[in-house]
Amino acid sequence: MDAPSSFLRGFLWFTLFHRAIAGNMERVTARARGRCLLGACLAWALAGVPATAQGTREPADTRRLKVRSLQIQGVSGLDVGQITGVLATRESGGLLPFIGKDRYFSARLLQSDLYRIVAFLSDQGWPKARVTAVDVDRDADKGHVDVTVHVDQGPPVIIDKVETYGFDVLDAADQEAIERRISLEAGRRRVQGDVRNTRNATLAVLQERGYAYASVNVLEGDGTMPGHVALYVIAEPGPKAVFGRITVRGNDRVSDGRVKSLLSMKEGQEFRISRVVDSQRRLYNREIFQFVSVNAEPGTTPGAPVPVDIVLTPAKPRRLSFMPGYGSEEKARITTTLRHLNFFGGARTAQATLRWSSLDRGFRANIEEPSLFRRGISMSVGGSYWYANEPAYELTTKGGRLTFAKQRERSDPVRRKQSLTALSVTFVNEYEDYTVAEAALTDPGFYDDLIALGLNPNTGQGQGQLLALAVDLQRNTTPNLIDARSGYLLQAHVEQAGRWMPGDFNYVEYTAEARKYHSFGGIVLAGRARAGTIDAPGLLAANVPFFKRYFLGGSSSLRGWGRFEISPLTVAGNPIGGHSMFESSGEIRVPTFGQFAIVGFVDAGNVWYDSFDFNLDDLRVAVGPGLRYVTPIGPVRVDFGYQITRVDGLLVSGEPEPRRWRIHFSIGQAF
Repeated sequence: MDAPSSFLRGFLWFTLFHRAIAGNMERVTARARGRCLLGACLAWALAGVPATAQGTREPADTRRLKVRSLQIQGVSGLDVGQITGVLATRESGGLLPFIGKDRYFSARLLQSDLYRIVAFLSDQGWPKARVTAVDVDRDADKGHVDVTVHVDQGPPVIIDKVETYGFDVLDAADQEAIERRISLEAGRRRVQGDVRNTRNATLAVLQERGYAYASVNVLEGDGTMPGHVALYVIAEPGPKAVFGRITVRGNDRVSDGRVKSLLSMKEGQEFRISRVVDSQRRLYNREIFQFVSVNAEPGTTPGAPVPVDIVLTPAKPRRLSFMPGYGSEEKARITTTLRHLNFFGGARTAQATLRWSSLDRGFRANIEEPSLFRRGISMSVGGSYWYANEPAYELTTKGGRLTFAKQRERSDPVRRKQSLTALSVTFVNEYEDYTVAEAALTDPGFYDDLIALGLNPNTGQGQGQLLALAVDLQRNTTPNLIDARSGYLLQAHVEQAGRWMPGDFNYVEYTAEARKYHSFGGIVLAGRARAGTIDAPGLLAANVPFFKRYFLGGSSSLRGWGRFEISPLTVAGNPIGGHSMFESSGEIRVPTFGQFAIVGFVDAGNVWYDSFDFNLDDLRVAVGPGLRYVTPIGPVRVDFGYQITRVDGLLVSGEPEPRRWRIHFSIGQAF
């Protein structure tokens, strides 16, 4: 297009828009006038752009223009990237081939983007913002176009004060929570996103406290001077309500009664919006439904029970998965799992697992009943054939376990608290066949233990029937235990074998563990302490099987040592395990860049031979740095542990310990 025709086209566009403005100036609002002027400005700027960019027909060989650069000038107090992120007109990809995406210029899209820019700035607190000019510089030879948008922001709207009304139906703690959820603040710009967030967050508090029919509005009043406003957050709580009739639709594989037993709410229970969300999460977590919608919409009569409508779409019941992996201790591993998610109906789960690694391998099968007699008590029964190859022994286990468990979940999003309390009782019936490591067999200092254990002193082999009753109690307040950042974990375990139960072993084991996580500014402080002891009547070695002894060290224990290297030693220096242990760890986790974080840790602990024999003056200590890379399945972890205190005389693989450090690689945090 030559210069005269370009000028003529621009002049005609400008004339048309000028007449439209002149004929309707008295009837349009100030905003509409701005839009007309904006269109005229854009039309003049685009006069020199090829006709294909304006939507008219051109010969087929006309080249499209790539957007080489897009600049917005005149914006202050705001990241320009936030604006360009919502536009349809965007810059093309990078200079290297196959990187980025080509973006082509469109006059129609650019005109829509100019309105988006004005609307975005208005939403961010500049209601008088306008586009003053648009520069479109084309380079037809290279097929590029550079776009520059000039903006006049105008003055911002400043908040003078924020006041709340109507929340006095809540107690003092909840009213404090309301104040924390108000993202509007005096002295700052009035941002419409903050207004919406304030309205939604404060309404959620009322709905969590039973006011299902509540409403919240944010009204705007005059400020102390032009361009300033006063904001009033006004609530109308209405009466409290309860959950009404629960209706289940689209469910043809699981009974309605079983679905209702999996929910966090019941008919007649006080309304809480978190129970609706948690019920949907529970149904999804069963994985038997591809789609779950739990909708609780109040009716037109304030205070009436709120009906609950549940819509379900069944998923494929059978799942097959292959999970390869690698760790510094178990080396390569692969786990194959076959699951049936609705075994014989009733949302039961049947699972078969086949696993192989250098540390353990075998087969397990398990069936879980999610709600026994619809009382919220789950039951699982399973059997296994499992082989474990530990540094101190080899163990083959054949048998099964029956577990009854009761869980109680509590969630209070108002005060940002949640907890899971679980109690389980397990009956164990397993046949154990184990062999002590060859290094211990050739150690004269371990000969007496072999005799006491009833093992063949030549082969180190023993076997027996383990019949035991185990009780576990756990309380967890961490949102995500795989990569915990806040909350705590408390758990206790008691296991009784022998006495009133038949079997070849007779002991009582007690273990307890506590973890605490605290975060500030992205940094996480984590601490753990764990202790355990095994007691038995008479001679410990005669009543406690060798594989129940305690050993420490490894990627999730004292990281300055390898697996099973911390324990009492024979005279020759071989670890033989003990009947009391204590270990503790402290970590600081600091995010660096991207998905990476660095860690500093201190581990301390030890194992003692006798029951209830804890000597905290005799601890092994290791320190070191670590590196984490966050992935969807958990952080990939590398730790370097250095021994502060040595274990004198320790043999590793039959040789004196060669070094004071260890490197561990694994997936998941150490604790």
